[in-house]
Amino acid sequence: MQDRYSGDIGDYVKLAILRALAPGQQLGVGWWLYPDEDHNGDGRHVGYLDAPQSWRHLDPETFDHLKTLVSSGRRTVAELESEALLPGATYFRELLPTAGPPAARRAARPHWFRRLNTALDTCDLIFLDPDNGFETSSFNPGALKSGKSVALAELGALRRPGRALLVYHHQTRMRGGHDYELEHWGARLRAVGFGQVDALRASAFSARAFFLLDGTPDLRMRAAAICDQWGSRLTWRPDLGGATSIA
Repeated sequence: MQDRYSGDIGDYVKLAILRALAPGQQLGVGWWLYPDEDHNGDGRHVGYLDAPQSWRHLDPETFDHLKTLVSSGRRTVAELESEALLPGATYFRELLPTAGPPAARRAARPHWFRRLNTALDTCDLIFLDPDNGFETSSFNPGALKSGKSVALAELGALRRPGRALLVYHHQTRMRGGHDYELEHWGARLRAVGFGQVDALRASAFSARAFFLLDGTPDLRMRAAAICDQWGSRLTWRPDLGGATSIA
C-alpha cells in the first residue's frame, strides 16, 4: 500500500470486503505501507467515484467516505482509518524499511515485522495489504522493492489457532493464466501450513485477489455472500490448492 493509492477502486473493494467480514471479529489492518512512488499513474483509478449510479449502491457509506477523501486531496492511509467504516479496528501503518544499503534493509525488516506482529497481537482477523502481494521467485528482503511483497514465512509467523488472515495479491501474467495463478498460490499457502485457502477475485480495472486463509465457516459464508452482491466484479474462489479444488 502507498498513500497515493488511498481512495482508488482497490480501496473501495478492500474496505467493502473488510466491512462484510469484520463484524464479530477483532480486526487488525497491517497496511504494509511503502513510500510513495511517482514513476507511474497507479492510484489514479478514481473514476468510479464519478459514476455513483454504477458503484455507490454496493457500499454507500464507504463510497461517500472515499469520495470526500479524494475530493479533499488528503489521500493518505491515515484518512482510511475511520471508526465509522471499521469500528474497533487496530491499525499498523509504520513505513517499511527502505533506507540504506541492502544489508541495512535486510536487518531492519525482521524488527519492523515484529512491531507489526505485536501491534496486531490480539486480533483474530488480520488484513495485510502489500503493493504487489506474495513474494516473487527472486524475493530478497534486502532488495529495495522487497517492501512491496509479503514473504510466505511472514504469513506463516502470523498463523495461530482461531485467527484468519486476508491478504491482498495483485495478479500477474503467470503462465497458465489467472485461474492457474490462484491455484498455484493456494498450494504454496497450504504448504506453509494454512489448512483452508480461499480467495475473492476482483476484476475492476485490473485483476487482484484477496486470499482468505484459515477462514471460519462464518467468514467464508460472508465472503461468498458479498460476491453475490457485487456480481461479476467479485468472484468467490473456494478451496484453492487442495487435491480437489473447486473452480
